[in-house]
Amino acid sequence: MWNEEATNAFNPLKQAMTTTPMLAMPNFNDSFIVETDALGDEIGAVLTQQGRSIVFMSRVLGINKQTWSIYAKEMLAIVEAIRTWRPYLLGMRFVIQTDHRSLKYFLDQRVAVPEQQKWVAKLLGYDYEILYRPRLENSVTDALSPPP
Repeated sequence: MWNEEATNAFNPLKQAMTTTPMLAMPNFNDSFIVETDALGDEIGAVLTQQGRSIVFMSRVLGINKQTWSIYAKEMLAIVEAIRTWRPYLLGMRFVIQTDHRSLKYFLDQRVAVPEQQKWVAKLLGYDYEILYRPRLENSVTDALSPPP
């Protein structure tokens, strides 16, 4: 039965689906936040400043990468986002937010796998900090990825 509670739940969804997200212009005097996520066979990211989206990135993984561990997929999302937004991020201090807790310690871990060594090499020269952000707070990037 349709009631006030259903209407209150429906209206924000209707608003979100019928309006185009407004992208902000980057301010190079302010720091950037890169929010990343990997889910299923896709990776996604959003570049933000002060809570406003500047640009989105999303792509489907190739067949070989679809079998990677979630750790590897999440790290690939970070590397791809930074590579894609290099002009925004190089020479700037920025924060990477991920919902995969162990990535926070990526640079402190022993890197023995060749793929991880490539990731470290690709991230050299960038001034960043990786922060853990629980999945429930990572709604922007989860919206870019399909449900499991």
